[in-house]
Amino acid sequence: MNRRLFLSRLLYSASLSGLLPFANIVSSNAKSSGKVVIIGGGWGGLSTAKTIKVLSPEVDVLIIEKEKVFRSCPISNWVIGQIKIMDDITFSFKKLTRRYGIKFLHDNVLHIDTKKKVVVTDNNTVNYDKLVVSPGVELDYSSIENWDSSYADVFPAAWKAGKETALLAKNIKNMPNGGVVAISIPLSPYRCPPGPYERISLIASYIKENKPKSKLIVLDANQKIVSKGKLFKKAWDDKYEDIIEYRPDSKVVEINASENKLITDFDDVRSDVANLIPPQKAPKILVDAGLIKEKELWASVNAYDFSSTLAKDVFVIGDSTSQITVGKVPKSGYVANSMGKVCGLAIVSELYGFYKLPPSMINTCFSLVSSEEGISVSAVYHYDESLKKIAVVKGASGLSPKSSSIIKDNAWDWANAIWNDMLT
Repeated sequence: MNRRLFLSRLLYSASLSGLLPFANIVSSNAKSSGKVVIIGGGWGGLSTAKTIKVLSPEVDVLIIEKEKVFRSCPISNWVIGQIKIMDDITFSFKKLTRRYGIKFLHDNVLHIDTKKKVVVTDNNTVNYDKLVVSPGVELDYSSIENWDSSYADVFPAAWKAGKETALLAKNIKNMPNGGVVAISIPLSPYRCPPGPYERISLIASYIKENKPKSKLIVLDANQKIVSKGKLFKKAWDDKYEDIIEYRPDSKVVEINASENKLITDFDDVRSDVANLIPPQKAPKILVDAGLIKEKELWASVNAYDFSSTLAKDVFVIGDSTSQITVGKVPKSGYVANSMGKVCGLAIVSELYGFYKLPPSMINTCFSLVSSEEGISVSAVYHYDESLKKIAVVKGASGLSPKSSSIIKDNAWDWANAIWNDMLT
């Protein structure tokens, strides 16, 4: 691929996918296009795949994803709050194959051999030149006494959009007026910092409108609200003072399934509907592949391009990455999307011998505080050479001053825009 063609595709991808305009790309001798395998068809994996194929259609891109459809974690709280249904956040992968030639293998990954450059699944063995690992998070129940996987229907986490999301929404809808909902929040870091608090707000909003005699008990392992704290607190005080009972420093350490209890060091909470959101870590597949340092929970990467610090030709993006090495960026869908674009550009640059540009990223996070109003926070990130990490650009971040219906509308427009960005 010649430099002029690469630049034209880069500019096209900038306008199509939100990549920042790039310049001063220096080429050397081009290599063969190569094969890129991506584990995970979520926000990070899809963004990486599309970026690569837009920049270089010649590259062979395969996504290994066990699910046959994409279900969006962002906006899934709207389903739980009875604003949307699962069909509204469920999409096909077919356009990516039809338009860009991105291949999909719907299978479960068993093992990654970074030395042989092989991914082993239940039914296949796949070779790669470059590997991108974007598997999201693993729910970690190891610190919760009496937990058994059979209790997932009793205490659904609903932290990965799918069956549990629909189940929790159904449980809340079917709860009698006067019932109690209990939600547990794990210690940070976890996927989507404001996510539990948006969920609390939307459940409270539904209760207020439909089951006004009911209560919502929040067991937060953190000392205070992790994200957008003042805005959430104001909304709760103004709208749900008689509904929400917020208990900080309340880490769930045990469950009692027969009595539907969440148990902390200080109290037993029985509820009609329980939403247990457990602690989180990078999936075990990363540990087994040697991509996570001993005694750590997240994958170490070079913040410049998200390449693994522990294996050659391997990149890790999204929620599985360590903030110690990446920088203080949230584990969010939009960040994973931004990481995917940076990673995709870096991979194409490596394959064709182009200079790898310093990364730039963006994040906007919308949270509803009721069925009609939302709040937001946004930031622009760059690579800080002195820190060797991703950092917020000075003066390029902001929090909405208050909740508004406009922000709620913007949230839905943003969701549709970024789904289109990834999936079409």
